[in-house]
Amino acid sequence: MSDYTVNAKGDIDAGDKTKRISQALADCDGLVPNSLLELQSIRSDLHWSRNRFEIAHYGVDPRLFLSADPRPFQEQTGIKQPIVLQAGRIEPGKNQSMLCWALRNTTLPVVLIGGSQHWPEYADLCRNILGDRLIIIDHLPQQLLASAYAAAAVHVLPSWVETCGLVTLEAALSGTPVVGSTFGHELEYLQNDAHYCDPADPDSILRAVQQAWDEGHHSPRCCRLKRRILEHYNWEQTVDATEVLYRQVIDERL
Repeated sequence: MSDYTVNAKGDIDAGDKTKRISQALADCDGLVPNSLLELQSIRSDLHWSRNRFEIAHYGVDPRLFLSADPRPFQEQTGIKQPIVLQAGRIEPGKNQSMLCWALRNTTLPVVLIGGSQHWPEYADLCRNILGDRLIIIDHLPQQLLASAYAAAAVHVLPSWVETCGLVTLEAALSGTPVVGSTFGHELEYLQNDAHYCDPADPDSILRAVQQAWDEGHHSPRCCRLKRRILEHYNWEQTVDATEVLYRQVIDERL
């Protein structure tokens, strides 16, 4: 018999999901979290107490995103003016509706790049809040996405669910000011070189967006973050850290 309860919709309850994850972690030989802050959360929330782990930070590809050219995005879309950009699936966890609500009384144009097929009503909510000031683009190939980052005055991700959004790192690598969330683990990646907002507070989101907008591209803050991403957050280092842990586990089993 299962140890988990199922609600009327057939979903496993949240407490049981946590229990199941904790049991899976207890059986694993090693863990590869994407940040030290994530590891701390796993220890405190899921009661993982083992000591074999290796931090493998997320990485981005500088060949695509470093100092990208804004012109291809501007020419293909016809969007010439500076924009507030958020890339990522359009869904409650990414919190686009709160971004739209925070900016409803401004004149700032907002562009969301991401699929809405799983939450079409949520995308409609965003449209209802901002009307014609909101442009939704379902998908862009990576080279055009890089161009979109460079064309934006600010990239903002007021999310509930990020360790650190890859889109935030990608946008920062293009030289664009970024706004991160206080709810995830972005601080480990972005440190003092980003603006932060409370994803539950529209005034906090508005302040952070306005500050980043006023800062402009290639500020000292943006340059510091770009250098740190190039030095520490690339896929080669992610692979190296993952390989270290796999070798430890394999060696113990031999």
